Amino acid sequence: MDYRITERLSNMLERDKLQDPQHVCEVLSEEIKPLISAYLDLQTDVKVRYKKDGEKNLFWIEFVASRIKPFGYIPF
Repeated sequence: MDYRITERLSNMLERDKLQDPQHVCEVLSEEIKPLISAYLDLQTDVKVRYKKDGEKNLFWIEFVASRIKPFGYIPF
């Protein structure tokens, strides 16, 4: 598993201190869309929403997929 995404997001969250949660959501969406697209045929864009709940940072990831791609599938 590639932990660079997690590391980049962690650094961004620490550096920005969530001063711009919308930017964090946009970056997260861009980072995870290729991963989701490898397994699913997406019908909609990936949307990420954020909410602060006390000390917790809650994120919701939303998308609609038409199907799950079969394993062993090689796109042309």
